[in-house]
Amino acid sequence: MKPFKRKLVGLFLKGYVYLTNRPKPETEGLDSIMPRSVVVFSTTALGDFLMNTPAIYSLKKRFPDASFTLVSSGKNMSLVNKYDWFDNIIEWDNKIKHVLPLIREMRRLKPDLCVILHSHYPYDVLAALVSGCKIILRDNYRYDPVDLNQYLHACSGEFTGHTIARKLELIRVLGADSTLSTMHLPKTYTKPAAEPRPLRVGFQLGASRDERRWPVACFNQLAVALFEYYPDIEIVITGAKSEQNLEAEFYNAVPPDMRSCIRRYAGKTQLDDLTTLIMSLDVLVTGDTGPMHIAVAARVKTVSLFGTANPLYSGPFQDPDLHRIIHQPPESNDEHPMQRIRPEMVFEAVRASLENA
Repeated sequence: MKPFKRKLVGLFLKGYVYLTNRPKPETEGLDSIMPRSVVVFSTTALGDFLMNTPAIYSLKKRFPDASFTLVSSGKNMSLVNKYDWFDNIIEWDNKIKHVLPLIREMRRLKPDLCVILHSHYPYDVLAALVSGCKIILRDNYRYDPVDLNQYLHACSGEFTGHTIARKLELIRVLGADSTLSTMHLPKTYTKPAAEPRPLRVGFQLGASRDERRWPVACFNQLAVALFEYYPDIEIVITGAKSEQNLEAEFYNAVPPDMRSCIRRYAGKTQLDDLTTLIMSLDVLVTGDTGPMHIAVAARVKTVSLFGTANPLYSGPFQDPDLHRIIHQPPESNDEHPMQRIRPEMVFEAVRASLENA
């Protein structure tokens, strides 16, 4: 957000707090509160939401009698509305032009506690304050400004460790259990029954940014090596509609005699179907993506590839025996940030995952 917009929001909130005589946030005694209405903000990407689920679960355990409302992005709605955790779900697109309807909905709920786990600053703080929420916590990412911290009862500061651990540390001030680090999918998802079938290896070709995407040519080399070692294997391509060009590039480069074993799903699955598809895999090869987090939450094996992203912050955090992480930071003369991850490295990691049942 541009600085002048942040400044305008800051000036508005300063006046609002003065005119409404809102008390200064008290940081003591938060572990003894018993809210009746809790609002949780998680309005960004799918992977962000899944990394928020341990904290949400811990809050549910801490306040079992409270009503819980989730403020979610529209793109995650088909997943989040399957949880039995939430009494209400409000869709918000992180935009200022839709913050007034959000505030109206929140005021109707009379929230006692707002926990902003990942959302759009400063509109999230604006909505929490103007809705009349009594206590506000926010997970501040390292790039977030701090000029509205004065309105927060608690916020995350400098933290070296995984994103999940940072969020759990934030809510520990509420008396919540900070050890519950397992990600959760809705109870409606169950793994398919075991049955004789070919090995299924998923390829997530795309990523949120090109620098986090392993080159398609590398995926092609990996596919050839896997087919030679496992003649009956199936390669399952996952991805969004915007990644169909990557799928086509991959498919066209695969030797013709191998194409019958390629299962093409890019752009053909909604979020709900994607989760079911990933749960059918034996292992998923992926960068730092939402599908990676689905696989981790579903306890599906992964081989995750990191270059510029750091797995210390966003890699698999649970079930370390199921996940193999390859982290090769780029150097300045690299043509692509992920090129140091060689196909033979990934092949060995996939082979080890498949053979370590």
